[in-house]
Amino acid sequence: MSTAAPVQNRTAGSAGFHLNRRGRFLFVGFPVILLAVLAAAAAVFFGAHGVAPAAASAEEPAAAVETVTVNYGDTLWAIAGRTAPDSPRHEAILRIGELNDLDGGELQPGQVLFVPAGA
Repeated sequence: MSTAAPVQNRTAGSAGFHLNRRGRFLFVGFPVILLAVLAAAAAVFFGAHGVAPAAASAEEPAAAVETVTVNYGDTLWAIAGRTAPDSPRHEAILRIGELNDLDGGELQPGQVLFVPAGA
């Protein structure tokens, strides 16, 4: 009978380094959470500046605007006639399109539009 302890053979992949739950969190979870927080902060920072209204230039004073809620059957022509009856309608329609970044004339009931304040 031999009293020598058996020799364990280790392969190249079993270096004896294993991560427990806390270690996996520190090496994987924490960096992911940190990146998510940084991405959210960047989105808030850049989003707030992207959505903020453009500053009025020194050359051109900011025009007053009002909001109008689109009703069923409303058109830009009708809204321009109601909100700026003294201005040419085509100019009022162009201004409404500029204020709201409209690509076409299609409106949806309930949509809120910025219009030039009572001309």
